[in-house]
Parts: sequence; C-alpha cells; structure tokens
Amino acid sequence: MPPIDLPKTSSPRRSRPKRGSLLIAATSGRALARAAVEAGYDALVADFFADADTQKLAHACRKMPGAIGRGFQWRSLRPALEALAAQAPSPLHGLVYGSGFEDRPRLLTRISKRWPLLGNDAATVEAIKAPERFFALLNALDIAHPETVTARPRKLAGWVAKRRGGAGGSHVVPGRLQKDATNVYYQALVEGRAVSALFVANGRRARVLGFSEQWTAPAPGKLWRYGGAVRPAFLTEPAEAAMTDAVNRIARACGLKGLGSADFVLAGNRPYLLEINPRPSATLDLFAGAVKPLLALHLEAVRHGKLSWKSLNFEGAVAAGVVYAQRAVIVPRNTKWPLWAADLPKPGERIDKQRPICTVRARARTRADAKRLVRARAASLLAKIENTNEAFEGEQREQEEQPSKHNERHEAAEHQHPGRAVGAGPYR
Repeated sequence: MPPIDLPKTSSPRRSRPKRGSLLIAATSGRALARAAVEAGYDALVADFFADADTQKLAHACRKMPGAIGRGFQWRSLRPALEALAAQAPSPLHGLVYGSGFEDRPRLLTRISKRWPLLGNDAATVEAIKAPERFFALLNALDIAHPETVTARPRKLAGWVAKRRGGAGGSHVVPGRLQKDATNVYYQALVEGRAVSALFVANGRRARVLGFSEQWTAPAPGKLWRYGGAVRPAFLTEPAEAAMTDAVNRIARACGLKGLGSADFVLAGNRPYLLEINPRPSATLDLFAGAVKPLLALHLEAVRHGKLSWKSLNFEGAVAAGVVYAQRAVIVPRNTKWPLWAADLPKPGERIDKQRPICTVRARARTRADAKRLVRARAASLLAKIENTNEAFEGEQREQEEQPSKHNERHEAAEHQHPGRAVGAGPYR
C-alpha cells in the first residue's frame, strides 16, 4: 500500500489574538518561529539563514553575519537582538533560544542581563554540556550510558570523538581520526537505534511528550550526520518506561525547565543515554499541531512552573528529513516550493556540496509510510533542483560559445549568490 499523506495544514494557526512578542535566537530559527506563531506570539528571529519561510513567519528577522562555523558572537548578536526588540509590535516577554549556545553559555548570561531568558540558565546548560560533570551525574543516578572519558583512550578502536557542545551529529568522528584537541571527549560506540524523547520540565519534574527515531545521512568524514526523524518511535513498554524514568531523574537533578530532548541509543531493549539538549530540539516539527501548542507548554513551565498533563492528541505518523546537496547548486529563481518543504533558501542562493538545501516533511498513517514519503519527496526535490541547474549550465556553455548572445539573466544570476560559496560565509 503506498504512503498516504493525511491532510493537515502546514502553516501554524494565526487566528489567536497576539499574546506578545518573543525574541528567538538559534542557528536556524524557523521551527521556533513557527512554534511561536502557533502559540499566538509575534516572532523576532536572529539566525544564520533568514530563510524565506522564516521571514514569512516572523514579524522581523535578522541574518547573523560571519561564518556559521564560528557561531554566535556577542558583538554581532547584541545589536541584532536590540534592533529586533525595537521592532516588537506587542509587549516583549523575553528570549527563547534554540541550538547554537551549547558551547557558549556565557552568551546566555549576557542575554539574561538585557532580556528575560525564557529557558534554562547558563549554569544549567554549562553543567549539562560538560561531559566530566554530566556523565558523573548519570553514574550517581544509576542511568545507563556509554563509557565516556575526557582523555584520549590508548586504543581507539570502538570509540568515537565528540566535540563539547556539538550538535547535529556532524561533529562526531571515529576516535582514530580525531586529532589531539582540548574541546573533545571520547565515548564508547554502542550500536543500536537512535531514539529521542521530547519532554517539558518545570525544574522539579518532567513530562515526556513523545518519542521519535532518528536516522543518519552519512557523508565523507561525517558518518553520523543528522538525516531526519520520524514519530512515533517503535518501543517496547520496558524501554519506554526506562527512558521516561531517566528523563525524570535527570530533569529533577539538574532543575531543567521548558522544552528539551534526551537522546538515547537503544541496544536491543536497553536504552543508553547519550546527551540532554536543554532547549527546544530539532524534532520540534514532528510534534507541531498539538491541541496545546508546544511553545505554550514551554513558557508555562519556564515562567510559572506549570506542567500540563492533558492529552496532546498527536495523530498518525510524521517524518522530517534534510535534503543535502550532492554537488554545488544554485536555487532556481522560479522555484515553487511545495507545502511540505521548509527551511527554504532564497532564489539565486548558492548551496555548496554536502550542505543542507531544505527540510521535507510528510504525514501518513504509519511511521514506515511517513519515512518512505519523506525520502521520495527529498529525492524528487533534489532531482528537480539539479536538473534545473544542469539546464542553466547548458545555457551558460552555449553563451560562452556565442558571446554575442550573452544575456542579462546570466549576468544577474552571477551577482545573486556569493554568500554560500566555500569560505564566503554561512553555509546551509
């Protein structure tokens, strides 16, 4: 039976009266902007992409300057947030952050001195992301996890190296390939399924909202690069209970607040905790459209210590996957993006080989159908972009052979997309 894409609006509901404005800072702020709008807030976004759909969702959006590999810098983040705050069309409640701060919690301290920080504080993030502290705590709480050390093991077979505060899987490499560095730690490789628990916590207890299963999109030198995720994950009752218990114990011990995720590897029926993301995670999209908006749950927990136990009624199965460029491409100016695509690059934007182009999503009756549909859509969209590029390159070759017929469209395209070339700034 072929996958069935169940009807569901891809845009967040906008009918609610505005509850105020929220500053959003993340490497990519589209998912949080969508969650904010769904919860009835005006979104003011600072990120490294300023994607077309982020700009459409947000009341205002600022693209951060500089290379994405350097991450957020206070000298550019501060003026961006101040400019966004000045544009707030409704009372400004504070700032919600996503990925991009795990390895620089001091920025969260600086932010908190200017605006209310609507999430875990800098000390909590620092403790969660310091492997020597986090895994010692897991030992004290008797929570299963892979063997983890900060010193380079004598024998590196069966070990992976991870960057402190890394996200997305691209920073994970086989231990034998890791050069000596002070910002990495080593973890015994446990084979199994990657399962993530989305939760909301109020500083004392946590509620697990759902589980998703992730897959990788390996690339040269990036064997564990994030590829996508599907919910619900297939779990036995004992495995689900063990992961839920682990989330509750670590949330209580660390005083976690708001939305977060716990990443496990499920070896057979035994879960091993890999890390906690103490902020809204990459799987936020999979759980969008609930009876109660997820960001409303986040803000109630952070600001008022409230946890809602009402059913969120997650229907069917949902999958989302990243489309990576197999070679350098230029986004066609006449691209008509389907409703199931997100994180949309701008027309004329150059995207280098192995960089993400966009995200594709699918809703179906079963997790297998949703995953198959996402992969089919990703392949179709990638082929369409590559075919358009090949046709454009053919036109270029023809023009080079006939210089007298040089056209303005080619010339205009050349000026559109220096920003995504290698070494030229943020990558997608």
